Amino acid sequence: MLTIPLADAPRPVHTARRPLLALAAVAFCSLAAAQTAQAQLAFSPDCRNHQQIQVNPPQNAILFSKHPVPHPAGTATVFAINGLNNYVVPAGVNSCVVAAPDPDDNYCFQARNDATILQVGFQAIVNPGGLPACQ
Repeated sequence: MLTIPLADAPRPVHTARRPLLALAAVAFCSLAAAQTAQAQLAFSPDCRNHQQIQVNPPQNAILFSKHPVPHPAGTATVFAINGLNNYVVPAGVNSCVVAAPDPDDNYCFQARNDATILQVGFQAIVNPGGLPACQ
């Protein structure tokens, strides 16, 4: 049996960077979780829980997505309180876009036909085109 003494064993070149990379990854994940938590509409059939979504230039659309992700099953309906519009994230897709919404409306996640849809995420975006439109 051949054995290699530990002094001759190959060592990784960048071992000093590993703790920094791990710390950066943890910080990024924490930031992403915090951002996600702020951009969620909880299920609220009576619209008591609602949030304002500001759509300021250059943003010109809102992206809604069913959560947990991915969640292509079922539909989720978001109600625009000031504009009195319903936006449905349709079955078969996880997310959809509302083009040219009211710039400062309040929205609530009012209806769903699948109880496993727990929240609807939202983000004001610059509409890239080609994304499914909310119904």
